[in-house]
Amino acid sequence: MLVSILLHGAAIALAVVFTYVRAHMPKQEQAVEVVFRPSPPPPPPPPPPAARNPKTPRQTPKIIPKTPTQNLVQPKEVPKLDEKPPEDLPDIPEDEGVEGGVEGGVVGGVAGGVVGGQIGGVMGPAPKRIEAENAVIKMIQLSGPKVDYTPQALEKEVQGTLVVKCLIGVDGSVRNCRVVQGLPFLDRSTIATLQQQRYKPYLLNGQPVEVDLTFRIRFDLPQ
Repeated sequence: MLVSILLHGAAIALAVVFTYVRAHMPKQEQAVEVVFRPSPPPPPPPPPPAARNPKTPRQTPKIIPKTPTQNLVQPKEVPKLDEKPPEDLPDIPEDEGVEGGVEGGVVGGVAGGVVGGQIGGVMGPAPKRIEAENAVIKMIQLSGPKVDYTPQALEKEVQGTLVVKCLIGVDGSVRNCRVVQGLPFLDRSTIATLQQQRYKPYLLNGQPVEVDLTFRIRFDLPQ
């Protein structure tokens, strides 16, 4: 009996001591988490003030004085100028040609020479072919038709100058005709007509030569 009482008393004493110790024990502080946040960016700078338009000074208009207009008066009489009679000019004698000369020759040349030769030059062998125009040397036509209009050219009222070059052989025949400056509806007929013609052979220094002759044929509408 005594033992149970002692056990109960010891249990009660332990409970009181445990309660007292627990009540007077220091309390543990809880850790507080601290989070550092970055500072906000500074605010943008204020915009610059608007530029003021410079004031342009007012320009005062310049006054230009008016000049008085001058009236032109036509003279009643035209002044007369003293006209001197023309002085008598001395007569210049014209050089007379020499029989046997050629058009375009020079004074003092040799009969039978060629245009463009030199005075005192030696007459060499005659060339086999020369080039000329029908207005410079006169070729004598012996036979063949004459150049004339075609019906198409008359209908179209074609007119102008037709330029054709032909080779006249030492026998007077016409060949190798080609058109240099043509006319509509007249080129072929003109070449065909010229190649049917026959001329007297052209003599140079007494020898017949070929002539590359330029024909300038004028076509005018009949009136």
